[in-house]
Amino acid sequence: MFDRLIKFLSSLKLTVVLLALGLVLVFIGTLAQVHEGLYNAQTRFFKSWFVFGATLFGVKMPWLILPGGYTIGSALFASLVTAHFTRFHWTWRRSGIFMTHLGVILLLLGQLGTDMLSTESSMRLEEGETRNYSEDFHVNELAFVNQSLPNDFEVVAIPESHLAAKGEIRHPSLPFTVKIREHWVNAQLMNIPPVDAVPVPATDGAFTNHAVAAVIAEQATRRTRAAVWFEVLGSNGTATGTSLLVAAPLRGERETERATFMHAGRTYSASLLFAPAMGGNMLAIADNSDRGGRPAMIPEAVMKDEVSRPELPFKLRVRKFWPHAELHERLPANAVLRPATHGTLSKAAVIPLPPVTDMSSRNVPVAAVEVLAAGQSLGVWLTSARHNDEPDMRQFFQADGKEFEVMLRFKRFYKPYSLTLLDFTHERYPGTDLPKDFRSRVRIDHPAKSERRETEIFMNNPLRYEGLTFYQASFEPGDTVTIFQIVKNPSWLTPYFACLMVGLGLTVQFMIHLVEFIRKRKTPAPAAAATVSTAKAKNNQPRKNAEVAKK
Repeated sequence: MFDRLIKFLSSLKLTVVLLALGLVLVFIGTLAQVHEGLYNAQTRFFKSWFVFGATLFGVKMPWLILPGGYTIGSALFASLVTAHFTRFHWTWRRSGIFMTHLGVILLLLGQLGTDMLSTESSMRLEEGETRNYSEDFHVNELAFVNQSLPNDFEVVAIPESHLAAKGEIRHPSLPFTVKIREHWVNAQLMNIPPVDAVPVPATDGAFTNHAVAAVIAEQATRRTRAAVWFEVLGSNGTATGTSLLVAAPLRGERETERATFMHAGRTYSASLLFAPAMGGNMLAIADNSDRGGRPAMIPEAVMKDEVSRPELPFKLRVRKFWPHAELHERLPANAVLRPATHGTLSKAAVIPLPPVTDMSSRNVPVAAVEVLAAGQSLGVWLTSARHNDEPDMRQFFQADGKEFEVMLRFKRFYKPYSLTLLDFTHERYPGTDLPKDFRSRVRIDHPAKSERRETEIFMNNPLRYEGLTFYQASFEPGDTVTIFQIVKNPSWLTPYFACLMVGLGLTVQFMIHLVEFIRKRKTPAPAAAATVSTAKAKNNQPRKNAEVAKK
């Protein structure tokens, strides 16, 4: 039985079949990236033992079962090792072949080590900010942070894969039980509009799906602004368009708060400006084709019923003007209302979204988490990976006399040292926006080593520190925020050694054959003499035979 297994593993047919399966896997996995995205396709096809189902050319194939990258790689590794030690016997004449095979084996082991042990994360720093952790690109976690420790904090992180089961989770460091009520892979949080909010059926501008809630002056906040709902009337008195505008300061008006509409083949833009020196809020309407003309200004005192201006070839019908108001986006039909009972997001609605697969976007998970202590519910908190860094969105609760913070965040990798961004510079090629050079000057503080030093990270010059490599990956507009890509790969030198061994093995084997060939070329004379003697002997043989016959 054992001999049959060895014979099967060392079979050349098995190697050919595995290579063919590898080609099929690469082909199908590449096509699957169209529907699943690069990261998901790589994880499902090449970083797995088996693949169950695939989508090709828009057709779902749940019945398709393929060996994954780990299965094919492990089988090739076993076949190569078995064939190496059963078919090839050690001799100096085959030393190059042995070295080449060992290099290929090392290459396979290095790739497996990279897939199993390597991690990639990012660190976002503003100038003057200090951080001692990086965040994963794709993986999320539900974290409970014990804030009651005097000089430190304790974190219990639950992987997002445990949230999909929607069960109860217990941990020895938590004096309570966590129950996952709901989990959405990708979702958006929205505020629920007040009951008295007026839905506005706007057709032009940026606020085509909003409702307006009136606010009394005594309760006005920084979010409170004036708003106007008006219609553009045609020549027959019928409305040709509806717009909703909110007030913007006269200086620093944002382009997204303008409403653009057409009338008689000409394009007009409308803005609501807050101008106290001119009597309050002003509705400004300008003809975009007349760059030298002045916009028509309509003060808030006359924003009621129908309004006309000699500069405008049409009339306006002001449906409603709010001196103090708040805008709320209208909820879609699939919104989940108030899944939480406690916390800063208790009045929020959850809008489920389809998962994204392209590399330029990422899913933002949301979870409704219930905390149970001594058989009683302490409440349900709504957590979102989008709001974990906002100071006013942090959520706390008390359990067993301790204060805990709950958050759903991108998976963090804490480090025994911290990085502080001292300065970020971004140079561009003259006359263009193309980056010529961008670099970050950081300070490393490592208390355990009593180390405090400064260094620069820029393109093609990463920082290698404590087994990690910090790359200058990106930055944000404004040139005050830098983004590092941090790679941990314990086997990063393995491919170099493997390729070096393969190249050296091929060179050695070539030199062995070359030396043998040269030696054969240097000793051709004895062989030629022996050939001539043999030929003469053959020519004399008939004479001897004839002499014998005569006798």
